[in-house]
Amino acid sequence: MKRTLIRCLAAVTILAAAAPAPAAPAGSNGIAVVVNGRPILKSEVEDLMKASEMDLRRRATSLEEFNAERAKLRAKVVDQLIDQELVLKEFEPFAATAGGRVDATANEMIRKQFVDSMFKGDRKKFLSELAAAGISYKKFFEQQRKNMIVEMMRGQFARPDSPYITEEEKEAYLAKNSSQFRVGGKLKFWSITIPGVADGKTPQDQLALANEVRTSLVNGADFASLARTHSADSKSTDGGSWGWVEQKDLAEPFWPIVSKLGTGKVGDVVPLGGSYYIFWVEARSEGQMKPKEEVEAEVEKRVLMEKRQKAYEEWLKKLRKKASIVYK
Repeated sequence: MKRTLIRCLAAVTILAAAAPAPAAPAGSNGIAVVVNGRPILKSEVEDLMKASEMDLRRRATSLEEFNAERAKLRAKVVDQLIDQELVLKEFEPFAATAGGRVDATANEMIRKQFVDSMFKGDRKKFLSELAAAGISYKKFFEQQRKNMIVEMMRGQFARPDSPYITEEEKEAYLAKNSSQFRVGGKLKFWSITIPGVADGKTPQDQLALANEVRTSLVNGADFASLARTHSADSKSTDGGSWGWVEQKDLAEPFWPIVSKLGTGKVGDVVPLGGSYYIFWVEARSEGQMKPKEEVEAEVEKRVLMEKRQKAYEEWLKKLRKKASIVYK
């Protein structure tokens, strides 16, 4: 439960990112960046990075890769905290009249989503888990309050030019994302798995080997022969062939990767879980479209979400232009 709670705590504090701000070296005074005179501490950045770092450590195949991905993560988290502070600054003129409503909403959200949903109404257990995670209730409540403010201001000031969705917009979205609205889709694909470390070889050596194998495949080499020679997964004796598979047949991380590959294309080398993967989709069956009414309703909802997100990002860009942002 502790890991679930920590992941949830990280998730609810992350805001949708606007255009990335340039990363800057961190100073030594405990401050990461100053936004409109308000310092954002390194500790705030590190707190939000904790849950995501666990995933990075699991996926990284080398210390170099981990450090590179961690640097990207840190820049993203700093950017998100800047956006949050910009929105909170815009809320200040409304604090006197709306502050009480925000507090009440935050309390109600904590009761429903955390105490009732995650801890079956056991508030003492919820507080115990918070303490075990090193988070005071006051700190937790304040973050949820900030989230409420951001969502309220987003709804008020980041509205799309038009809330109406045209037929052209829906058709364009569906044409681009039709595979997401089909059921029973199948792929006929092949794989080569090269361990990150083998027989005294370093991850860099193995990555070089994976890139060499991929280059050979792109130049027309026989996939099955290379799979039998180099692959370390259960399909190597079959030349890397998986035959026809559906999403349910693959482990969670793999379907989003292979389903996006073009038919007949050899994918890039993918580092995942300590190994390097090369995928080739030989053929695909797209499956059948979901019922028309269901598709239209979902497409309209997603298009509206995209328009709202675009409006939010444009609003944040305007706030950044008039703000004072100083990296330390």
